[in-house]
Amino acid sequence: MLESLSSTAILTKVKAMSGHMLTNEDYEQLMHRDSVAACAAYLKSQTSYAQVLQDVQETQIHRGTLEALLQKTLFEQFVRLQRYAGKNNRFFRDSYVARLEIRCISVCIRLLNSGSPEEFIRTIPGYILPYLTLDISALSSARDYRSLLEALRRTPYYRVLEPFYPKNGENAPLPLLEHALYSYYYRYVCQLIERQFHSSTKKELLNIFTIQAQLQDIGAVFRLKSFFGSSKEEIRQLLLNIEGPLPRRLMRAILDAPNGDEVISLLAASRYGRYFDEAHFIYIENSTGAIRHNLARRYLTFSQNPATAFAAFIVLREIEIENLMAIIEGARYQLPPSKLRPLLIRGGA
Repeated sequence: MLESLSSTAILTKVKAMSGHMLTNEDYEQLMHRDSVAACAAYLKSQTSYAQVLQDVQETQIHRGTLEALLQKTLFEQFVRLQRYAGKNNRFFRDSYVARLEIRCISVCIRLLNSGSPEEFIRTIPGYILPYLTLDISALSSARDYRSLLEALRRTPYYRVLEPFYPKNGENAPLPLLEHALYSYYYRYVCQLIERQFHSSTKKELLNIFTIQAQLQDIGAVFRLKSFFGSSKEEIRQLLLNIEGPLPRRLMRAILDAPNGDEVISLLAASRYGRYFDEAHFIYIENSTGAIRHNLARRYLTFSQNPATAFAAFIVLREIEIENLMAIIEGARYQLPPSKLRPLLIRGGA
């Protein structure tokens, strides 16, 4: 188990890597860049992304290419850290790869629904292929839901998706399918944690993963009540319902709320109220992201459990990539910093 390994090796490596993450000043500098090329030039000359961008002509780089390179840095750091977790410990690899696979399957279904399944193979970065358990060749050849299921028959995803076989030539119900896939993912990760860890490490890892599922549910409830007027029964079908740090009674009250404004009022009155009060609430993703960010930052700073530090660092790096993608997209449309700042996920609320 990971606890049996040297804490010093992993903790030292994680601390060193976290020291190279972007600062608020970096974000401010990037938000004042007026093009994708200018963002790439800053990242290349002033940040730890210099290595991945060293062979890039920033004046010619496309937004999609830049975002793909940034995603690659996260994957490479994960692989580097995972080696320190020990050859016999597969928790981080298995949990990380499962999420990559679910994203691949979601893209495949989306492209099937849009009538462009031949585009699938172009969406898969080559560097992740050696880590996947999926038959990417079979998935790329899928032209309907039946052949998609056949490509997944020898994987656990087959049983997850088989009940949703569309009838009468209809498109596969993507929201329900993604809900089923991520419900499987979080329960799978929780089972891995329960089996492989104990004591404070188990508690901290469960907190890190389950709060992400709960925050995802909060975001879904708010959006469905605010923008779609969905009924309680309709919303319930799309919730992960994973037990975590957020109280069960709060999650029930949010589901029972008559509208999105009442959802925010309930959250503002909870122990997480500082993220949702009038002074801080702008977008639901910003508030839930700040909770995720602050929890990960706290564990990275104070926990002495190497597994916790590893997981917290990955969360913070994922948030950094999300922020960079928002900035790059904003630069593409020349949004001013005043419009971009509310889109960024940062702690401090």
